[in-house]
Formats: sequence, structure tokens, C-alpha cells
Amino acid sequence: MTFQTSHPCCAVAFRRINHRNVCALAVVFSAMCSSAATAEEQVATATLFNRYCVRCHGVETQKADVSLHELPGAPSTDSELKQWKLILEVLDSGTMPPDGETQPSGDERKAAVKWMEERFREAITGLNVVESAPAARRLTNFEYQNTLRDLLGIELNLAKYLPDDPAKPYQFNNIAEYLLMGGEQLERYEENAKRAMAAAIVDVAKPEVHKARREWKSDKDPTELAIEGNKRGSPAEGLSIKKWPDRGGYRIRIRASGIFPDGTSEMPLRLIMGYSLAGDIGASPFESVGTIRLTKDDNEQLVYEFRGRIENHPWEPERKYRRGGTRTGNLVTIPAAMVITPQNLFDDGTLNDGLDPATRPRAVIEWIDFEAPFSETWPPEHHKKIMFDSPLRESDPDAYVKQVLERFLRRAFRRPVQAGEVGRYARIHQIYASRRSTLEESMRSTLAVALASPNFLYHAPDGSGSSRQYDIANRLSYFLWGSMPDDTLFELAADGRLDKEAVIAEQVRRMLTHSHSRGFIRSFATQWLALEKCRTIPINTNLFPRFLHLVARGQHTGEEVPFLRTVRDDMVGETIAFLAELIDRNESLLKIVDSDFAMLNERLAAHYGVAGIRGHELRRVQLNPDSRLGGILTQSSVLIGTGTGSAPHPIYRAVWLREAILGDEVKDPPADVPALEDSAGESGETASNIKDLLRQHRQKTSCNDCHARLDPWGIPFEQYNAVGRFQPMVPKEGTRVRGFDKAKHKDLAGYNAYLQEIDTVEVDARSKVPGGPQVNGLDDLKAYLIAERADDIAANVVRRLLSYALGRQLTYRDHFVVEHLVEKSRTNGYRLRDLIVSICQSDLFLKRTKKQ
Repeated sequence: MTFQTSHPCCAVAFRRINHRNVCALAVVFSAMCSSAATAEEQVATATLFNRYCVRCHGVETQKADVSLHELPGAPSTDSELKQWKLILEVLDSGTMPPDGETQPSGDERKAAVKWMEERFREAITGLNVVESAPAARRLTNFEYQNTLRDLLGIELNLAKYLPDDPAKPYQFNNIAEYLLMGGEQLERYEENAKRAMAAAIVDVAKPEVHKARREWKSDKDPTELAIEGNKRGSPAEGLSIKKWPDRGGYRIRIRASGIFPDGTSEMPLRLIMGYSLAGDIGASPFESVGTIRLTKDDNEQLVYEFRGRIENHPWEPERKYRRGGTRTGNLVTIPAAMVITPQNLFDDGTLNDGLDPATRPRAVIEWIDFEAPFSETWPPEHHKKIMFDSPLRESDPDAYVKQVLERFLRRAFRRPVQAGEVGRYARIHQIYASRRSTLEESMRSTLAVALASPNFLYHAPDGSGSSRQYDIANRLSYFLWGSMPDDTLFELAADGRLDKEAVIAEQVRRMLTHSHSRGFIRSFATQWLALEKCRTIPINTNLFPRFLHLVARGQHTGEEVPFLRTVRDDMVGETIAFLAELIDRNESLLKIVDSDFAMLNERLAAHYGVAGIRGHELRRVQLNPDSRLGGILTQSSVLIGTGTGSAPHPIYRAVWLREAILGDEVKDPPADVPALEDSAGESGETASNIKDLLRQHRQKTSCNDCHARLDPWGIPFEQYNAVGRFQPMVPKEGTRVRGFDKAKHKDLAGYNAYLQEIDTVEVDARSKVPGGPQVNGLDDLKAYLIAERADDIAANVVRRLLSYALGRQLTYRDHFVVEHLVEKSRTNGYRLRDLIVSICQSDLFLKRTKKQ
């Protein structure tokens, strides 16, 4: 059926629809009169489209290539269902018609949405299919690293030898279509498998133990001990190691205490280990050993212990190096040397470099010692988990080999193994045994083959019967831990109890309290919110001269010090800790938008201007109403990543809000669209602020359609500067902002006073939200989002979690699963941990193998 009208219509505004999908709307219209619905419902729905849309999307005009004047029957095919899903989202979003156009009544809109949703549900049900994850999906580097850790019982940093997983803003790198495997990558997995087994299975004969120790004077006068901390991040004299093994565990012990001036009570002391390069600190490849917390309450020096793996610390036998770190210095050779160096990481947020060292804590070190390889017993426990004691080793070596293989393969493949699989690896072992002198050597080679096989590197395809229980165990563990199942999950799978709702709820809550869940939260939050962008933005050190630690000399002068923990690390940690707190306390996911608490330490609190916080560790801090903090929207990890390093950027921040929080899909601008400043300048006007610049930009027809839907979301962020601080006043246009000058400003307080003198213009953060009210700044925008867009925010979180859990993009077929989970979450106060439980109990998570 064809409809032709001349009624006024709207320019289409879309939520979760990009320009490539807009043309899909052209296939819906005549469907209104071809289903089992009543004639009244059909006519009412068709009338809405005729009245508000067809003139601009009909026979004569197809704005944005959208044509609604002729549409086929009710949806029955896969492509038609996708198109209906898009139409339904446009209607339900409330963004059509846009502001300034004639609007349908609430009843008109609700009736059309109801009618289309019923037809859509009937069509989906008729297909009788539950979308499944692809059968073949390899482990991400994060999952690979964790799986090796839990399989072997040792922490080896082997992901560094692999290509980086693909990265896409607001998406996840565990999506199957991204995880391709090439020949070179397979070779790297094979090399890693050999490294892993060389570390896991040791020779029975105990090796030579290497020890090193350095003592400083240990009388009661602390000034004669090694005192670290006279300058930020400057290495104290550490322990130089001349001989160490190629592999194995190590133990480092340090006896230390602190000197605490008035007003300080704790300091973090970190040990780093790597080869020594005197002078050019920016190039030295150190790895962290660990961090201890020295406190004023410790009345005497205490002994702290660190353990790790030698393989995780890089070194070079020798290196050519120009003395003094200059290009013209004499060329010298640095001999092999591993150095353990303590670092004072105290930072109260004021970046008081070069000031009186007596005003900051210092570490007093009596001695450091090193031992490697170190193990409580020999062979180590991780060796005995594989090469376990058994009389069969002597009486029936072939039977013993099969036992070792069966136990290892069952855990490596994360499922029961068949006798035929064990037999194949037993034959592989026979080949290696003929070429190796010991059982340990031949078993290393055999098990390395298993670690390079698809059974280890890929998630197992969905199964049926008893194997389905192990599939569920794997889905749970890789969702919430990014690693293989533990013994509890394996036992429940073996008993056939893992598909019971009560059991799943119990296990999800248990798993979320385990330390492994921190890795899931970090991986999920970092990718969902694009947090790594925060670390890559080049901060304008003239405008923000006290924000970063920079290398003072050598070829890396001016670069950020690579192995110091900076405030940017704390900012990313703040967001991850905030999400973890919501899960741990089962709080509402709407607190992502706004909350009455933040996760702060002393350095972050100083950055945000929150008084009274002491200490290095992030902790929950109750916020005052005037703090201008709360939720993720005002966290610096986000605000720095959506700025330029010199200024906030309303478009970047608008895109982040719509994509990461509201779940919209915002298409990149066309290649021929001019830059913001260029297009605005064509009007001949002079822009006095960012709002004027955006207004001029929107005057171009090619720019207006996108920016009308973007700009209003970004302008409320304007009161937060490029480093994420609330800044309601800014310098007058053309005012020069000088960097910190110690001679002129004396100290940080003097510099802040100078900034307050030149900040004389109030930031205009007023905006009219598309389809919503006028807001003035982020406080108003947050209130609107929570009051009017709660279900949209919840649906976005559900989709993100489901996509991450399933390892695939969601499709139109998942629409009603998401809708059901949102409804269930709404009745439960949008509690985040309960939502995760519901996802793990859902048919989509548990029954992905259902076929057409």
C-alpha cells in the first residue's frame, strides 16, 4: 500500500542510529496495514507517520536519503526485522520530531510504539531463535595471561610477546569478529608455550641459589642509614645484583621505616627492578616489584617481603651508551647488572618538587636482600601440580604419563577430555621422549604443544548434555574473572548443577567478591568508557605546568617519567574503583551519572579541591553538595580523555556521553566536513566563546544535522577544564596565561592566586537538551538524565554487560531480552550486582546454543 501526503514533517533525529542506517526507515510504512492488528491501530499508526514525516521523507523529498512513502508488508525476514528495530527506536526515543517541529501527542506516540512493538515481538517469536555467540573465539591477551596464571600457578608476563588486541572506543576487544589469528601470531603462541612450560616444570636437581645483600649502617641515628626521598621519584642507592638465574621465582626483603614531618602519617615506597642505565632515566626498562606502605604508627623498622618471577624483569647483557645521556658523549659499554631500586612515591597533590625535603616523608632503609631461584620447597609447588608424586612413575611410566596428561589437559582445555585426546598427546610425548634425556624435558615439550593448540587458545564451542555444564562454567569464569574456572565451578559442572538459578546467583556473588573480579571490572570499565584515552592526551604544560612528572635530562627530556605513578594513573584508578564500589555494595547503576560519594586519595583530593583527605590508597569519600563531583561524568579520567590537553572539547564530550552513557551510535563526521574553526569563520563573524563557535558551525547545512544533536550534550561540560577540574570562570578572550614561574609565583598557592586574578569571565554552560529541558551545567544535566533517561542508561549498561559476557555484538534479536532485564532491574532499584546476576541467569547467557 502507498501513502502520499503533503503534511509537515520533521528532520529525523536518531538515537542509536547512524547515517548509514537512516535509509533503513524507508521500508516500514505500508506494513501498518498488513498485520493482524485492528484497523484502528493500523490507521492510527499510519496517520502519525503521514502527519509528521512523509513530506520530508516521501516521493519528492528524501532528507538524509530516507523515504517513507512506500513500504512493504509486516516484517518476516532478517533484514526487515533489523529495519523495524530501527524504526521502533526512533519512535520510542522521543527525539522525533525534533525541537521546533510540530509534535505528536504522548498518546499518539505511545500507540504507535505499542502497535509496532507487538508486531515486532510476534515476528521475533516466530523466528524461534536465540542469538548465539560465534563458535570460535580465541582468548584475548587479558584472558590468555590470566588463564596461564591459574593453570600453572605462576604469574608470567607473556602477553607482552603477543600483538595487541584490537581497540575501538566504547567497544570490547573480546568480540569474536575482531579476534583473528594469523600465522605469525600462532608462532608467538608457540614460543610463549615453550616459555611457560620451561618456567612451570623445573629440573629435579636443585639449582644454584643466587643471593645478594646490601646493608646500610644500622645504628639508631637515621641520618646514617639510606634515606630515600630527598627529591620526588629519585632513586636511592639500591641493591646491584651481578649474578641471577635465567628463570625462577625470587624473594626480595627490605627492612625499612619512615621519617614523617608534622602533618604526614604515611608514604608508599615502591621497589623497581631492571638493568641500570646511569643518567638516562627515561629509557630504563624497570618493572615494578611491589609497593609497601610505611606509616607513622610503626614504632620500629619492619621487614617487608616481595616475591615474583625473574622472567618478568627485562635486562640486557650489555648496552652501548653515551656517557651523560648526550648524543656527543663518550661511548661506553654497560655490563650486565640487575638493580633493585626503592622509590618514594609520596605525593600530597601539590607537586612540591624542589621544596624543603623536610616537609615530606622520607624512607629509612637498613638493608635489602635478594634470593633466586626461591621456593619454600624443591621442586616448587607449581611443578608438583603437574609432575605429581605417584608410584606409577617408576612402576608404569606410560600410565604415569597418561595420568599427567589427562589431569593437565582437562584443566588446560577447561572440560573433560576423551581417551583418544590423551592418547594422541601420549604419542606426541613418545616422540619427544626419544629425543630428550629426562621426563621433565619431554613433558615440557609435550605440554607446550597443548598450550599452542586451539583447545587452549580458543573458547570451547557450545555443547549439549554434560558438556553444556562446562560451557556455563567457562562463560561465568571468563565473564567475571577473565580466566578459567576454578575447582568449585568444575565440581558444580561435574555434578550437573550449574544451570540452576539459585546456584548461579550464589556463584556470581562469590565470584564478584574474589580478587580476580577486579581484573574483569578494570577490563570492562577501561574499554566501555575509553579510559586509556586519558593517558594519551598531551597536556599543555604551559597552561597546566604542575600536572605531570617530566624527565629532566637526557634524550627523553620533557617526556613523562615512564615508571612513576602519576595523577593520571590515580584518575583511571578512581573510575575503576568507583564502578567496583557500586558492584561491591550493590548500589544503583544510575550512580554512574551522579552519586554522593567519590573514590579519592590525597593526590586526587588535592586535584579536585576536596580538603581533609590523607593517604595514598583510594577510598570512599562522602561528598559535600557543593563539591561539583559525583558519578563518572565529572571524573578526570573522562574529562581529560575528552579534551585537547589545553581546553575542554564539547563535541568530544558530547560523543562520549551519547555513546558511553546513553548507548547511541554517533557516526564519525564525513571527510569533507571542515574543522570547527574553519566552517565558523566562513560566516565572517568573530566567536567570543565556544557556544558562538558552535552556533556559527551549525549555520552550515552540512554541519547542522549532526551538531544539532551533539552540541547541546557537550556544552554543559564547559565548566570543567582540560585536566578535569571545575572551572566556572576563565580568562577573557586574548588574555595570556603564563606557566608556573617559581621566581614570580613563589609556590603553587601563588600560582593559583594569579590564575584567580585573570579568571574574570563566567563560563556559559547553558544548553537546551534535544527533546528535553533547558539545563545550566552538569548538575542540571545529571538531574535530567536520572529523572527522564534512567531506562535508556540502564538499557545501555545491560547491552554493554551482555556484549562483554557473550563476546559478540548484540542484534535486533536481543531487543526483548534487554527490555526484560531493564524491567527487572527497574523493579529492583537498578542495583548493579543484582543486574549481573540476572544477566548470568538469562536464557541468552545460558542457552546460546538454541538453533533455528
